[in-house]
Amino acid sequence: MNANHTTPPDAEAALLAREAERCDAMKRADFACLRDILHPDLTHVHAKGQADDYESYFRSGGTHVDYQRVDRSELKVKLLGDTALMTGRQLLVAVRKDGSGTVRIDSRVMQVWTRDDGQWRQLAFQTTPLEMSIT
Repeated sequence: MNANHTTPPDAEAALLAREAERCDAMKRADFACLRDILHPDLTHVHAKGQADDYESYFRSGGTHVDYQRVDRSELKVKLLGDTALMTGRQLLVAVRKDGSGTVRIDSRVMQVWTRDDGQWRQLAFQTTPLEMSIT
């Protein structure tokens, strides 16, 4: 194996750490951190089917809610060179800043990550809700 490439167990650990960092940044509303984690060619498909690219994500996605929980479980990583597929569950709870309620989404998520200048960045995100409510 080339010494410049991360071994698969190390790559999986790095990806899981990067995903934990993404979830934490969402809860802290740390958009500078999210800009570093998300790839400039991002495609982000939300639970209701609307899609954002990198710039529109920061105009709409996450800027209108305060994330209370972004919990991941059942995560699986498949490494394909400098690309990785991550699947698993996500429980998201967010309070809308306009006061129109609290959103709770339990979903299955598929993410594509790519290694960009030695750093893992999320290239694509697709969430499919199993259960969704607004209270």
